[in-house]
Amino acid sequence: MGFLLQKTGQGIGVLWGALTLVFMLFAFVPDPARQLAGQNEREEIVEAIRIKHGLDQPLLVRYGRFFQGLSPIRKNAGNWIVALPDLGRSFISDRSVSFAIGQAIPSTLLLATMAMLLALVLGLGLGMFCALRMGSALDRALLALAALGMSAPSFVMAILVSWLFGSVWHHWTGLPMTGGLWEVDPFEGPRLAWKHAILPAFTLGVRPLSVVLQLTRNSAAEVLNSSQVRTAKSKGISTLRVLTHHVFRNSLNPVLTAASGWFASMLAGAVFVEFVFGWQGMGLLMFRALEQSDLPMVMGCVAVVAAIFVAVNILVDVLYAWIDPRVQIRTTE
Repeated sequence: MGFLLQKTGQGIGVLWGALTLVFMLFAFVPDPARQLAGQNEREEIVEAIRIKHGLDQPLLVRYGRFFQGLSPIRKNAGNWIVALPDLGRSFISDRSVSFAIGQAIPSTLLLATMAMLLALVLGLGLGMFCALRMGSALDRALLALAALGMSAPSFVMAILVSWLFGSVWHHWTGLPMTGGLWEVDPFEGPRLAWKHAILPAFTLGVRPLSVVLQLTRNSAAEVLNSSQVRTAKSKGISTLRVLTHHVFRNSLNPVLTAASGWFASMLAGAVFVEFVFGWQGMGLLMFRALEQSDLPMVMGCVAVVAAIFVAVNILVDVLYAWIDPRVQIRTTE
């Protein structure tokens, strides 16, 4: 519990710093009220927009209100209440930012989870295979494909995958070029469309798959040449048991580091993928907010991504302590 509390305290500090930086970046945007009203609008209208959205208040007052809204315990009508974070209201649609993100984030989480599962399952399996067959023709071919996957930008991969599998080979794959998680049938009404997630999840998972494959290969190869593995083999332990009990577990630390960072970055980096495939998630919501200069929506999306980054990193630190107890010992010393 002490280890967990220590990491949680560090995570809260990082989150506070990240949110403060985000607030300061958007606080100095030149006159958002004038951008919303238009350059030719009367000053009275612009001033009314400033008052409506609190842009006429001093910087410290707006900073305090921003963090007061994020706090789960806050004062309302003279009483202290426990409520979900309030990220403000959209400049464009005047709807709650928290409600809009709450509607969009499940689709992005589903997409990121599918992409990461694809990357972990294939990356760990192929990485272990390459470590056992290091130097072979298949090992070199997989490394070349992994290098190609790492170097391809997500927006380029999204366009290529959408065109190739959704248009050119559509009669074989049966997959559409675009579509969200839900589709409306004229007779049955709304229903889940899982096939729409295949291409964007594959596109989003290509780069982390390449990273996980290379990290697993290099880490497993190092463990295979360690003294503990040689000792286990000399005692007559089967190859399968050596791989599962010694090599695999001791190869996971660098993979966990990469996977945690990639999973959290997918929530922000899915903007291009969601835009190309028309996936109604937080990435597309952030893209439209940036396009319309909807600052509260952009700040809300960035705040949610930062919170997920911190939560994922805390979880990974706990997993480190479970996989390798030496991490916990070094932290508490």
